[in-house]
Amino acid sequence: MTFLKRFLIPDEVFRQMTDVPFSALYDRGFRIALLDLDNTLAEDHVTEPSAYTFEVIQKLEAAGFRCCIVSNAKSTRSADFSARIPIECISYAHKPSPAGIYRALALLHAEKSQTIFFGDQIFTDIIAAKRAGVYAVYIEPVTKVEKMYIRIKRPFERIVRRMYHF
Repeated sequence: MTFLKRFLIPDEVFRQMTDVPFSALYDRGFRIALLDLDNTLAEDHVTEPSAYTFEVIQKLEAAGFRCCIVSNAKSTRSADFSARIPIECISYAHKPSPAGIYRALALLHAEKSQTIFFGDQIFTDIIAAKRAGVYAVYIEPVTKVEKMYIRIKRPFERIVRRMYHF
């Protein structure tokens, strides 16, 4: 497998978080769910958890997962958001660097082999998860409404998805 392909292709792809078979993943030995916030667990740049957010977390916890948000947000927004759920949070994750994922693993005393990362961006979330050595699940963005700097990357992600058929 080429160097780029190894970091760009997620292990699984789902339309939305509520489509993920959490119990089946738990049965495969996964115990930790690391979650991108914007456009994965909630709409882009929201400050309050939605019914969808609570539904996802409830399903994950019912399946036996411990959850933690790993966000690139450079404010207290992600920490404030996660406190309302409540679950753990790593802000300033610096994805695509794996540093935020490593911080989450340390915080949760978790093993890479038991950890799944869920995210909506190939060039940040999936690359960070793959670099960290955790199972990477791509989730289609919750909404098309995004900040300009994210919208600029989406055509390049579509190219990668077509190239590697996911």
